[in-house]
Amino acid sequence: LGDGLHRRTAPGADTKAQGVKLALAAGGTGGHMFPAQALAEEAKARGWSVLLVTDDRGDRYTEGFPLNQKVLLDAASPSARGMMAKVRAGFTLLAGIAKATSALKAFKADVVVGFGGYPSAPSMVAAQRLKLPTGIHEQNAVLGRANRLAARRAGFIAHGFPILEKLPETAGRIEQVGNPVRRAVLDAADTPFEPPEGGTINLLIFGGSQGASLFAKVFAPAIASLPQALRSRLIVTHQVNDDLSDETEAIYERAGVEAEIAPFFKDLPARIAGAHLVIARSGASSVAELAVIGRPALLVPLKIAMDDHQTVNAQVLTKAGAAELIHEGDLSRRSALSALSKLLGHPEDLTRMAEAAKGRMEAGAAQTLADLVAELAPGASAAN
Repeated sequence: LGDGLHRRTAPGADTKAQGVKLALAAGGTGGHMFPAQALAEEAKARGWSVLLVTDDRGDRYTEGFPLNQKVLLDAASPSARGMMAKVRAGFTLLAGIAKATSALKAFKADVVVGFGGYPSAPSMVAAQRLKLPTGIHEQNAVLGRANRLAARRAGFIAHGFPILEKLPETAGRIEQVGNPVRRAVLDAADTPFEPPEGGTINLLIFGGSQGASLFAKVFAPAIASLPQALRSRLIVTHQVNDDLSDETEAIYERAGVEAEIAPFFKDLPARIAGAHLVIARSGASSVAELAVIGRPALLVPLKIAMDDHQTVNAQVLTKAGAAELIHEGDLSRRSALSALSKLLGHPEDLTRMAEAAKGRMEAGAAQTLADLVAELAPGASAAN
């Protein structure tokens, strides 16, 4: 696992501290919010109280998120271009720290866990100024900037992948726990993969906020160019932004492809379980959910992702033979058509890939992460 990286071998509920008040700091994308939700679900099962501190973008993912309180902060990237933008970002950060400080005091938080994303930074700064125990969870194979800043004073640094790059030399306790997944994902994992031998082929395409437009412009025309015998078997579920939905729907209609198009799918884990092939980015949550549910994938790492962490994430599945990869710079209608023809034309390969994907990520991550939190909780009593 690399120097200084340790794996917990017995995730579970040996330590169930009672009455912990847990604050979670996450935001921006589902990649940060979904693991936070998984920990919140485990926390509530242990009788803990949960405060979520996020931003407006993160708030879009809070349906079904179990919590006692929620606080929304304004967020801004410190890497904003231009002097005025940097000044505004600085004031936004200071305001966020003040609001997070008030929220943590009012909630009487015992432990604060950050999941990354710029909205998590004010809460982690506030927690450490208040001398509250803190931990972080890094979903990706490369430690993100916000988590990097909090890592030096964190009680633990938990991570999802077998490697963790960009780790500060002064970092303390490091634990590979895997990526926590929501209960909806665990429920979907019970659905066996059914090979599409001669029958309908269910194709799921989602790209998140940074991939929906690109995927609509590339994959819809590529699918329309497949042989008619293959197109007639397809049922496509495609995440498409509203500004491209009419155009994309028209492409599928002209090609005679049955398609469901929406800007967001709330039941995405169930849709992954129902898919014969998934086309997606390789964010940490997507990779974890594909591995837990066990579905073959065509992955397109986000080109502008910091430190190219999505390419590193994808290697968990590509090296196992569970996924094919197209770099964004190589993605075109022609390369998409070639990959789709290869994958959809050989159902036996899809079955093999699904089997290779299943179980490629650490199991029991939410429970293990909650155990780490319990160890930090001051004066918490233990119950078996």
